[in-house]
Amino acid sequence: MNRFGDIDQPSSKRLPPIYGFRSEKLVSLETALEPIVSQIDELPYYIKIAKKSCHYPSEHNLSKDQSAAIYIYTMEWGDTTLYRVLNKALRSENRQALKIWFPYLKLFDTALDLLPTVKGALWRGISLNIGKDFINNEIVTWWSVNSCSTSVKVIKSFLGNEKDSTLFLIEAIHGKSVSSYTEFENENEVILRMGTRFRVKGDPLDQSNGAHIVHMAEEDEDDDETSISPMEKMSVTPKTSNQIPSNTKQNQYGITIAGGNGEGNKSNKLCSPYGICVDNDHQCIYIADRGNHRIVEWKYGAKEGKVVAGGNEQGNQMDHLNKPTDVIVDKKTNSIIIADNGNKRIMRQSLQNNKNQQIIISNINAYGLAMDNNGDLYVSDFEKHEVRRWKIGDKNGTLVAGGNEEGSDLNQLSFPTFIYVDEDYSVYVSDCGNYRVMKWVKDAEEGIVVAGGNGQGNSVTQLDECGGVIADRSGNVYVADPNNHRLMRWCAGSEEGSIVVDGNGESSNESCAPAGLSFDGEGNLYFADGSNGRVQKLDKNAN
Repeated sequence: MNRFGDIDQPSSKRLPPIYGFRSEKLVSLETALEPIVSQIDELPYYIKIAKKSCHYPSEHNLSKDQSAAIYIYTMEWGDTTLYRVLNKALRSENRQALKIWFPYLKLFDTALDLLPTVKGALWRGISLNIGKDFINNEIVTWWSVNSCSTSVKVIKSFLGNEKDSTLFLIEAIHGKSVSSYTEFENENEVILRMGTRFRVKGDPLDQSNGAHIVHMAEEDEDDDETSISPMEKMSVTPKTSNQIPSNTKQNQYGITIAGGNGEGNKSNKLCSPYGICVDNDHQCIYIADRGNHRIVEWKYGAKEGKVVAGGNEQGNQMDHLNKPTDVIVDKKTNSIIIADNGNKRIMRQSLQNNKNQQIIISNINAYGLAMDNNGDLYVSDFEKHEVRRWKIGDKNGTLVAGGNEEGSDLNQLSFPTFIYVDEDYSVYVSDCGNYRVMKWVKDAEEGIVVAGGNGQGNSVTQLDECGGVIADRSGNVYVADPNNHRLMRWCAGSEEGSIVVDGNGESSNESCAPAGLSFDGEGNLYFADGSNGRVQKLDKNAN
């Protein structure tokens, strides 16, 4: 057992909160731990080591005793290592027995107050299969001090080749970076305080190597709002999960809402429609009509569409497009953003003035687009095997997925196509060359397989190429499987998917090379039915 694996296991016991230690006076480390000497062998000796080796003077204005309080917590010397004895006491129902720890907890807690706060992805792990004990949407409290790492490699080095291990991926809000103050600076340690509450985000994910991953998000105790706001109160950007009800299911029979009149370039036809984006505010859908080198706006109930970008044959002039692969709406600027794949550029097109075009990113093999709630743009680069986030004014963007050359490891991608960003800023990637969908939590060093990942094929555990991808609030993933001519739904934590639409054909319950996906605000699913030259709507089925 190490401190990264010293994890509170689920229990039906409800413990009262820990309070009272904050009113203690700050004292030296020797005085703070004097009541504990009888519980820990040779404790005065280890206190001397901590005082001698701790990080002091401190650029964060910690006193020597505060710095040593963190250092001794991270030291390892056997079964009576301080963190083990402390965490056992913190988990105990005997809250009265904790009082002897109050002087140390005061010193430790005030030290953490002075350290930098960390928000983002953290990791913990234990060499036991306890994933099944964590239930989707359940609130979990860890009463112990929680040592985490920003590096999954550090956690895996402790777990070794244990097949029944459990990894915890934690979206932290109030982490405290202690790596400069520990005995092991290269472990990138971040501490979450005792009594931190988490919400379990989806069922455990079983990985191909036998490991299990539990995804949790730290609850913000300062936020009085509920974690899921009512749909009718939301004003959101299309293609983010705020508009998607959880556990949405669809009828298998689709309704044609665009095209469906054979392939062609007339206003009532489409040719290899690809990426799509539903605009709830304007009751229309935008379609990357790839074969016609144009973007089409199709109003609900209309018999034909309106060209809003391109449509002047294939070309590289400002008013031309070359095989566009995706399109999204930017509500803030009343414009659409286009992945002009054949021209290796990303275009912005005003919806008020068809002649107002702008290249916003050039020299990029852009394939899929997404936008988060902050208005930041995400782009998958088919050639560099990566996904980057671009803020306004960025020249190079920030890497958020892949970027470690082409490959099949969890920190790699192979020809990423469509992408999707949820309200927690996790990025879902259709990892086409690896026949899988990856989920990269914000600031994570590697992704999680959430669909496919079992080689190329047509079983319900496999994909054969990956098209559009989208997820609902419960973490259920929808993915287009073009070569198998089907749409799949992977419930959170499931090892296999279910078929939503199947069959190589043009009937209303069939598809042929489906591509982009999009939800409307009511949970109806839309997909570009590529080789059938149409966009289909699958009505939500609540039964």
